[in-house]
Amino acid sequence: MNPIRIDRRKVLGLGIASTLLPHAGLGQPDRSEGYVDGDGVRLFLVSAGDGPLMLFLHGAPDDWSLYQFQLREFARDHLMGAPNLRGFPPSDQPEAVEAYAMPRSLGDIHALLNHFGRERCVLVGNDWGGYFAWVFASAYPRRVERLVILNAPHPAIHLREVRHNPAQILASQYERENNSAPAPHPAWYNYYRADPIKVPPSIRDAAQLPIPDLAAHFFAGVAEPPATTSLRIEVPTLVLWGMQDPALLPGQLDGLGDYAPNAVIVRIADAGHYPMRSHPELVNRAMREFMERR
Repeated sequence: MNPIRIDRRKVLGLGIASTLLPHAGLGQPDRSEGYVDGDGVRLFLVSAGDGPLMLFLHGAPDDWSLYQFQLREFARDHLMGAPNLRGFPPSDQPEAVEAYAMPRSLGDIHALLNHFGRERCVLVGNDWGGYFAWVFASAYPRRVERLVILNAPHPAIHLREVRHNPAQILASQYERENNSAPAPHPAWYNYYRADPIKVPPSIRDAAQLPIPDLAAHFFAGVAEPPATTSLRIEVPTLVLWGMQDPALLPGQLDGLGDYAPNAVIVRIADAGHYPMRSHPELVNRAMREFMERR
């Protein structure tokens, strides 16, 4: 039985300093490695290929190599950029929690686009990288040609789920642990600490937490004024979701049409949090068909 089910209903579905050095090992074509100035940090960047730009954003605790199967495929006819996000070495790892707030990550994405000299890109994200990609695509649609999400929650839906879904609250308890972990801890734990969405200990405790103003947190002090702060996605969007993800449950897909009315969902029944690794051919095929659609 084919494990993929496509829901085509409207559900949802840098002033830059860079030195890139050729490096073989990705397959064909060769890749380049170097550093790019982001929003107050230096980001490690892997690039390959030529053509329309695709940016790939990983999550925790990963790095650029999460997408190596996609880089091999799409570098044949696209320019690929895959950074290590701030907090993930050899990119800079600032100590301040505020350095990991959404406005800084949005600034890093602008910086990557500017580094490549491109106005727009296909933006791809998993986990935290997808979380940032949702917000960037909603706020700066002129800079995103298409959006591809792989098991990454839309912030507004995630807020709902960790306030009203007991199963998601239980699955997200690791976020509370990362928030309270004593030093020394990985720098990327600060993404959880900077995020306005806090996971309660239980459904009973959820009612006691204030509801954060996501837009106020996400766009405070951004260098580029957003076109909208609604978190609504108008650019063409593909969501690929491993249904066996133990941390981000299928409820994250419920009601996504309220925020991405034109998106397409691909549910992969036997995949977990990393469908790009477990089902690379399926993911690559779905992405290519989506990008070729007019």
